[in-house]
Amino acid sequence: MEFLLAQHPDVQEVVVSQVENQHGKLHLVAYIVSDLIPKRIPYQDTCLVELDQNTITLHTEDISYNGLCLVGDTYAFKKGKRVRLRLLLPGYSEERWLKGKVAWCLGDKAGIQLSLTPTEQAIVRRSVNYLLETQGFLKVLQRLITRRLRKYLKQNLSDDRGPEAFVILPALPLTSNGQVDYNALSAQKSFFYLDSSN
Repeated sequence: MEFLLAQHPDVQEVVVSQVENQHGKLHLVAYIVSDLIPKRIPYQDTCLVELDQNTITLHTEDISYNGLCLVGDTYAFKKGKRVRLRLLLPGYSEERWLKGKVAWCLGDKAGIQLSLTPTEQAIVRRSVNYLLETQGFLKVLQRLITRRLRKYLKQNLSDDRGPEAFVILPALPLTSNGQVDYNALSAQKSFFYLDSSN
């Protein structure tokens, strides 16, 4: 089943697992990472930027797991310059200082590649996932991909044994040794939008 699903063009990674529901019944669930999930999520907010011992106020345009785009007076920015950003990350109530460097500059925009500690990386990942969920991206993708995968499986399987649910995730959770963390898969409650229609 995983091999067949992995052949679909919308699927980057897939894990199929049996999951027990609240009634104790086992269901086949496919956890899907898709390249249809946007890499950058729109996020507009005010941001303080420290550059060359100067502090300026700019605005964020979008955010990703590794960086963000700033808009405003970025003309003094040069590729490779180190910066510190003070911003309110989505889903959090307190502003944070994050370090990064200028990855690119174009007109009044600059891309910042974040240099994060593991703790900061987890915080930024939660923020991006929060945006994916609250802005409805995952629900729309869930419906779209579920429809496509059900049709694909119906065409390629001789019986009706496909997963009862598809769960779209930004990334598969991994253990410290790089293996899929099956315990963490079931903890992905914020991304559960189970479509059990056939």
